[in-house]
Amino acid sequence: MRIVQNIDKKEKELILECLYKSFDTGFDFEDFLKPFLEAIGLSEVVVTKKTGDGGVDLLGVKAGLDELDGNGNVQYKVQAKRNKPSSIVAPEKIDALRGNLGFNQKGLFITTARVSAKAKLEAKTKDPPKPVIVIDGMDLVDICIQKQIACVYRPVFSSDALKDFLGKHDDESNKKDDDEVKTINTSSELQFVSKLITANDIRARIISMPSVIVEKISNNTTKHNVSVLINKKEKILTFNPSRNYLGSVTEVLKEHGLIKEDGTYEEKNAQWAVDQNQIIILNIF
Repeated sequence: MRIVQNIDKKEKELILECLYKSFDTGFDFEDFLKPFLEAIGLSEVVVTKKTGDGGVDLLGVKAGLDELDGNGNVQYKVQAKRNKPSSIVAPEKIDALRGNLGFNQKGLFITTARVSAKAKLEAKTKDPPKPVIVIDGMDLVDICIQKQIACVYRPVFSSDALKDFLGKHDDESNKKDDDEVKTINTSSELQFVSKLITANDIRARIISMPSVIVEKISNNTTKHNVSVLINKKEKILTFNPSRNYLGSVTEVLKEHGLIKEDGTYEEKNAQWAVDQNQIIILNIF
């Protein structure tokens, strides 16, 4: 689902007010935060005892780089404050959470009230071995919208969404100087076919081609180099007609976000065509 990004401040304030009023007590807010924290990536989340918790309302774990052997896990101690959205949290309230932190622990202060940007920064950097991350009311609303937590959406017509559906993209990031871009026929004469670039493709460092595209260009039974216009930028790749895929694509996969900086994969749809000059056209989005 496409999430509208330009929700104005007034709309967010109304959402926050509704969210705040949905919890009769601070305990209800804590119970909400358990699935909320799980939705944003924490595991082993538990709500502490209602009394005598020492200012820590929930506990959770976030896996680090060494999660396979368990040594990289960071424990989060969470303090929840159901305050009026119009109120401002004093920095001292956030600092109090830091006193409960030990080795390899981080604080997470979540409130329905307001926290200044300066207070958020100080909470995170004041004592680097014991950082406290702050999520205030507006942050909470932003996350709920992005994660589709407690939100429903009414349909709104979007010309951009229609272009996505039709495969018509104006990708400004791929516009280059004339000497870098090869002019292609983008008229309705081109018949595009869609094919997902799967995780298996990415793992094998190949891009599987639709059979109809292979049939149009396969006039050579041996592996050879071909020119491919990928999002209007020319690349020379290896074509293997016997296996129906393009090779030498690692940099392409990285450039277009299918291989991320952390090494994870993201499947993306691709549209294929062949122009009158037998040039392969590939749009990845």
